[in-house]
Amino acid sequence: MAEYDLGLVKAAAQNLDVEYRGRKVSRDIANLGYSLSDVCKCLSTLTPDEFRKTHTYSNGPPDDEYICQYQRDPEEELIDELYIKFCLIDNYLVIDIASFHLPQF
Repeated sequence: MAEYDLGLVKAAAQNLDVEYRGRKVSRDIANLGYSLSDVCKCLSTLTPDEFRKTHTYSNGPPDDEYICQYQRDPEEELIDELYIKFCLIDNYLVIDIASFHLPQF
């Protein structure tokens, strides 16, 4: 079961209340060609079925992991399969994205 309520995640995403946790996630998102708006639209489409697991850490809040399929442009056939890991911070007002990239197997 996910740590964070998807309703709260979607509300934060709709308000563009998103932070990137470091340069790597910023670079991964840029390499995908995604804007902040694209990231937020993707987060707004997450479903409970796409949840994989919660990562817990000794220092810091847990992260929820999702693997989803997202079609950024409805006029194109390209669908990205994305690995997303995030937590909610500041009383659930901001999504802190730890990972946002294509799956790396």
